[in-house]
Parts: sequence; structure tokens; C-alpha cells
Amino acid sequence: MSPASHEATGVDFSYFSALVRQISRIQPHSSKARPERPANYLDYPAARVLHQWVERLRRQYSPLPPNITGICFRLLFPEDDIRRKYEIQEARMTKLLLNCYGLDARKFDENSLNEASACLGQELRVVLERTCPNDDGFIAPLTLVQIDELLDELAAISAFSDKSIRSKYLKPRRSRAEIIRSLFRGLSPEDASVLTQIVLKDLRPLMYPLTEFHYGTALTKFNVAAVKMIIKEHAMDIWDPSGVFLRFYRVHASLDEVTAFMDKPPSERTHRDFAPNIGSPVAIPKSEKGRSCQHALDYLEGSQTVWAETKYDGERAQIHVTVDTDGSSHITIFSKSKRDSTLDRHAVHSVIRSALGLDTPNYRRDSGKRQVKKNAILDAEMVAFRGDFVEDFWRIRQLIEDTAYGVRGSRKWTYSKKVEEERESINSEANEGLSLGLVFFDVIILDSESLLFESYASRRRLLENLIEVVPGKAILADRYPVDMVQSPLQTLQTIFNEHVSACQEGIVLKADDSRYNDYRKPWVKLKKDYMLDKGDSLDLVVLGASWEKEVPPSTYTTFYVGGVERPERKLPSPSGVPRFHAYFTVSYGLTRAELEEVNFLIKSSETVSYASLNAAKLPFDLTVSQGLNPAPTVILRTPLLVNLYGAGFTKAHQSAHYELRFPRITKVFRPSERSWREALDLETVHKTALRSVGRDSSDKDLLDWAKQAFGKTCSPSVNCGMKRKAMMEKWGEQPGRKSLKSPRFEKPATQTSKSRSENSSTQVVIRTSTPDKTPLGVRTNVIDLSTPVRSRPPQLKAPPTPSSPLVERQSAKARRAEKDPVPESLDNLVKNSWVWVAKCHRPCTSMQAWKKRIPKQQQLRSLEAVMAGCGWTGPGIEDASWVHQGVIILDECNESRWKEHIVSTAEQAEKRTNRRPLLVFACSSTEPLLRLV
Repeated sequence: MSPASHEATGVDFSYFSALVRQISRIQPHSSKARPERPANYLDYPAARVLHQWVERLRRQYSPLPPNITGICFRLLFPEDDIRRKYEIQEARMTKLLLNCYGLDARKFDENSLNEASACLGQELRVVLERTCPNDDGFIAPLTLVQIDELLDELAAISAFSDKSIRSKYLKPRRSRAEIIRSLFRGLSPEDASVLTQIVLKDLRPLMYPLTEFHYGTALTKFNVAAVKMIIKEHAMDIWDPSGVFLRFYRVHASLDEVTAFMDKPPSERTHRDFAPNIGSPVAIPKSEKGRSCQHALDYLEGSQTVWAETKYDGERAQIHVTVDTDGSSHITIFSKSKRDSTLDRHAVHSVIRSALGLDTPNYRRDSGKRQVKKNAILDAEMVAFRGDFVEDFWRIRQLIEDTAYGVRGSRKWTYSKKVEEERESINSEANEGLSLGLVFFDVIILDSESLLFESYASRRRLLENLIEVVPGKAILADRYPVDMVQSPLQTLQTIFNEHVSACQEGIVLKADDSRYNDYRKPWVKLKKDYMLDKGDSLDLVVLGASWEKEVPPSTYTTFYVGGVERPERKLPSPSGVPRFHAYFTVSYGLTRAELEEVNFLIKSSETVSYASLNAAKLPFDLTVSQGLNPAPTVILRTPLLVNLYGAGFTKAHQSAHYELRFPRITKVFRPSERSWREALDLETVHKTALRSVGRDSSDKDLLDWAKQAFGKTCSPSVNCGMKRKAMMEKWGEQPGRKSLKSPRFEKPATQTSKSRSENSSTQVVIRTSTPDKTPLGVRTNVIDLSTPVRSRPPQLKAPPTPSSPLVERQSAKARRAEKDPVPESLDNLVKNSWVWVAKCHRPCTSMQAWKKRIPKQQQLRSLEAVMAGCGWTGPGIEDASWVHQGVIILDECNESRWKEHIVSTAEQAEKRTNRRPLLVFACSSTEPLLRLV
């Protein structure tokens, strides 16, 4: 074909397929073989093949068609093509291909699947070559540009695709089947196999095919480094050896925007192009993992001050705000995956505007905060708040579904009766009072000025002067200083230990003088599961197994884990067999040698195909969570005991059971070593998870009442000071360590440690004279913020004496005129009180207002617990010398019944000289109904 014809027709898709074919022919090396030391980071077989292909592309197809850079990178790395979503997986793709070619479904049977290494593209090639073979020299009639346009049309059908894609093809659109026919009908088997994997958004099974199919050989003789895979960053340097491509990508996280920049002539590129753009995601810094406190500090050696920020358990939100000349503001939010999630997170739009002062008339701020005049890009974590406290991560998903606009909020699902019952249990009273909020931790752009090269200290100072903190809605990330000169290891250990004892996920270390996305001084995550033998550990059972795309179908790498239900919870069974429930999977933790041993153990034991499970007779009852996708390949007739560890606990969507976050296997036991009967049952797992996440069980109030009835002491709360102290002792790495005080902002009257650099705007005082056993008070480091914002309530300290109740009642009456259901004096009233809010049987705004204003660590779960805490019954509750009274809030609808019960219970109580008074309020009243002394 002549150069002129090339220019007229563009780059053939067959030319791109040739690249995939050449890379797939690279022979993997054994794990025992030592590869030669490369001359540079691009000196490996796949990179050399790509380099030759790019050089030939520029010679053979010069001048290159417009947008060729973007097209090539979208095809070569389809998993990073975030604008196009096809909603097509293997099962749907198989049906579309059968319809396209008019093939019999039996062509794609199990034998051909194993022969094709579980890669649908390779399987299609084998089937097509048997059915309609083509010559090797066949050139596809479609060009790269035409393929790219048809893929845009295919993606436009999905509501999850970017609006720029969907708006190109107005309704009525062609069906998926019609577009697939346009894409595939004219392609050779080789080209069709490549395009299949592009639509499935994974070229790896085709580019790096498996060469061994026996599980032993695949696991022991080859590893992940058998063939070094090309990554985007290396491909960018090969495409542009000058390094401009890669430098631009490190600022702009959008592959389309970066490739569009590279397609410009060099004369049209300017330095302004390198600045972050509003409406385009900025590359998120990659954090290093700290394997210990010392290892984490080593990354930041040379800095005078390092800040330990609390790591919040939420969804990343990069917030882009534009303020127009007419005063209106526009918000765009990108997720961690760089997807535009503005509509998904509609519930926090008002929170953003309030935090930036964009919800006030004429946008004038009275608090002295800086005003956003043009635009801003902010980094934040979207979390679930209950009052002022940050709830668990798994609650966010349901809140998004309830509040999102668009497809994520409107999509309806059909569940079985059991799943619906589980959902109702999750979304009942436990979800009451939850709302989405934001934790801000960085600012990237402010009024068109890039802050990427400003220090962390400067960015934090701007952030503090920008965000209006509203507890329970918008807060700043808590942070604590580590002086790198004076005992940094001991200080960091104290901070980390107290975060763990407060059931926090962990901390992120940031150098005071570091830039945004600074590879010399990166952000460093420190979490307990990063440390050896420090994560949460459970003994559960492996009930099933399956394989993944990267390995042969004969090799099991994904294991289905569950637990045994308690005998008293089982349904009646004539045979009395145990009942298991499989509800999550684990694929990590074992070495390849250990994985080979587990595969041998499973294959040498009795298994049942999951597809024929209904007809099989298992020696136990089994249920499998409907959320597990894909389903297991085989079920073990004899479950295996497995020890797992992970990063705390979470709940999957619509699941009623806690599971480990990021689970990893430490050991799978042979039945002769340890039986599955030694595994934890699901109720014990639930209790273990509650302790880990810092929650009391839902029936604690009933248990406390029963103990009081028999004259026994109430069990302490999970978050009580005694248990926090025990956790601190467990995590303490040095005896006699100091404890970090809550950050303060007044000028220190005594000597303080170096807690800031010259550029820092926040003064934090740490007293180091004597060891202080006070737990970590988690506070937002913002001047004049008096309300602590905690994700887990620390031990309650003795609060100051409240002001006169008469003055408080008068101010409450004034607030009642403004229809506030809670008196203004509440904050002072409850400072010295145990509080019990009686349950009501209907939604009540007044009761909810009381609950939100009462610190969680002061709320008790029953009348009996309040009376015991105030010294009316039983031995009382330890460490409660600060308590002046008990406060009881009643639903006004059941007021009379409760009053009679309270008076009757009080009259029967033993007369004691040191008991505290009890104040009884109706939910909508500003005056106590009863005062019992």
C-alpha cells in the first residue's frame, strides 16, 4: 500500500493487532532463571517491541492522523479509558458474538475454554479459525479512527459513560448487537480476538498469554515477573522520549486530555497547559506504605516537622468549584478512579457551598475567611456522619443510593426475600440520623493559582483560612505534629497507638515542606495491617474456590470464605448437619508455593461443581451470598480451616455480616492439623468486629438491664477509658511513653516542643514534662473551633461546671420562639450527665435533635443503666466522679407511662447519700417534668 493511500485511509486496525500479537509471542522466563540486568528501565522485551512498533508507525503512516495518540493509548490500555463504559462482561459478550457470527453456543464449551486459557478473545480466535479461516496477510477494512468512533457509539448506550460520549449519539441509538456487527463482521480472527479484549477492558490475557496449564507448573516455575508488562508511564516515555508526555500526565490525570495535548504541534504547546485545569481531574498522589513507625519516618528524613493526619474511612472526592461573574457556582466532583461523580454525590453540594461561603447572599463571609473569587480545587474524603461522629465506610454506599441523582441513585435491584430481610436490618434504626459530609485535607488550586509547588504548610494554612468548619458536615482532617529532631519515633508511636485504640483506620504522614505529589517526600500511610501480625485476625472456613483470568482455569486462586452459624440459630434439621454461610472472597497472602499446596489439597479432596450444587448431597447446609460475583467453581465437601488477617471490618452491599477489609490468608490448615470445627461462628465474628470498629452490640441495653436486675455491674462500653487504656497497653511499643494532648491554640505559657515550621499557621502544644495517660483527643486544628470532631469517642474527661440553669432556661425559651426543639442550655446541661433517650415508636424530630446534640460517650442504653451510673442502684459505673446528674429524655407521646415507671423504679431504689439527681424531660419541653433526688 502506497504512502498516499495510507494517508487517505488512516492506520489499519490490523496494524495495532500486530503489536498485540508480537508482544504475546515473547517467551516467559522461569522464576528460577535470572534475567540479564537491563541497561535502562525501558530495556525489556515488551518495551522494545513497542518502541519498534512506534517507530514503524511514524515512518509508514506519516503524517499521522489527528488524535492518533489518544486512540492508541485508549486501545492499548482500555482499563484506563474512564470515559467509555460498555457494561459488557464475558457472559454478555459471548452472547453478542454468537449473534454476530451466527455460531452455535456449543462452540464455546468447557474444553475450548481450557484450551484458550480462559481468555474469551483467544477462544473466539480459535473458533473463528476453525469456522472461517483467513490468510495471515488479511488487512481489516476498519481503521483505528473508525474503531474508536464505533466504540464511542457502543459506550453511549451505557448510562455510566461520560456525558461527552453519550451526547454524541442522540436517541434513537442503535442496539449493542447492531454496533457489535459493525465492529466485528469485517475483522480477521486475530483482529476480532484483540477487539474482544478491548471491549472487555483487559488486553492482558491476550498480550501475556499463559504457556503452562498445570497448576503446579504455573505456580512454581513462573511468577508475575515471568513477562514484564508494559505500563502507561513506560509507554509514554517510548512515545515521547523527551519526557513531556509523562510530566504532563503527572499533573493531569485524564488520559484523553494528556493525549490531546501530545497531539498538538510543539509550537502550539505553552507552559500554561501544564497547570491543573478546572473540570479535569488532577493526578492523586500515590502513598507509600509504612511497615513500621520507623520505616514510615525514613521516607521523610530531612524534614524538620512531619504531620500525622488522621486517615478517614470514606470515598475520595476531588472537588472542582467555579464561581461565575453573576455569582452562581458550579461544582464538579471526581472520584479516586477519576470518574465524574458529580451527580452521585449531589448530597454534599450544599455542604461544599456552605464550607466555602458560597451559600450566603452576595457571597460575603462574616467570619474573616477567605472568599473564593474565581475557582478552587479541593481534596476531601466523603464520609458518613452520625451527629459529629464519622461512621463506618460501608454505610456510605446506601447513603449515596438514597441521595444520588442519575444512574447510581435510580437503579433498582431485585433481591430474594432473605436479602431484603438483611437489608431491612441494616437500614433500620442503625442508619437513623446518618448523613454524608466531607473531611477536607488539601487545596490544589485557588483563584486560578496552582498550588502544586507550594509546601504542605502553605497549602494547609490556605485551607484553614478557606473552609468554614461545621461539625457533622464539613471538617478539616485532624493532624498532629512530629518533631523530627526531638524523639520523633516515640511521638509517632504515641500518636499511632492512640489512633488504633480509638478505632481509627490509621494515619498519613506528610512532611511540612513537601510539595503536592512530591516523589522525594511522598505521603506515607501507616495502618495496623501494614505491620506484621498487627492486623485483625480470624479463623474461618474455606467453602469454595475459583480461578482468575491471570491463571489457568485449573489453578484455584480465589477462595470463598464463610462461617458456621450457631447451632441455636439453625433451622430444624433431621440430620442435625451444620449450617455454613459463604459471604466473601480472598485471593491474597499466600506465596506461590503455599498456593500450590492448597491447590493440591483441594484437588485431592472431594469437591462438588457449584453449577450442579442443587443436585449434589453435601454433608452440611450451605448458603452463598448473592453479592458474590463470580460464583465459586467448586464447593468443598470438607471445609478447610483458614487463618485470615485484614485492615479492620466492613460490610458488603446488602450483607448482614461483617467481613475483613482487604483480607489476606496467613495459613490454610489440613484437616489433620486443625478441623473446621475450630473456626469462629458468625455470631462470634460479629462480636469481634464490633469490638474492632468500636461499637457496642445492639442488645447491650437489654443485657445491662438484666445485670442490674440481678445486682451485677454493667459491662463497660467498647469506648470506655478502661478498654482504651487496655488497647493502648496492647499497642504500646515502649514502657513509660508519653501521651499526646489534644491540640490547643492559645499561646503556651510554658515551654513547648517545636510543633511547626516557619510557614505553619497552626500552633499545637504538646506537654512533654511528665507522662500523661490521657487518651488522644482528636480535634480539628482550626483556630476558634471549640467542638471536638471525633470518629470514635475518646474517654470522657471531667467537664467544667455549667453556668446557671436559670439563665439557660431563659435562653431556651428564646430559642423555642425560633422553633428549635432542643434548649440552648443542652450543651452545658449534659456536660456533667449520663443521658438516656427513651426509644420512640414513630419518627420524631425532637428526639432526633436531642440525640444529635448529646455526645455519644455519655449516652446510656437503658433507664437502669442511668440509675446505676448515678448511684441509685448497683455498684455504679467506674470512673464517673465527674457525673453531677442523670438526664432522661422521653417521647411526649408516651410521657405519662414512662413517668409512672420512673417514679415507681426510683421509689424502690435503695436510699443512698451519694446518689445524683435525675432530671426527666419531655422531648419538646424546655423544663424538666421530674426532678428525683
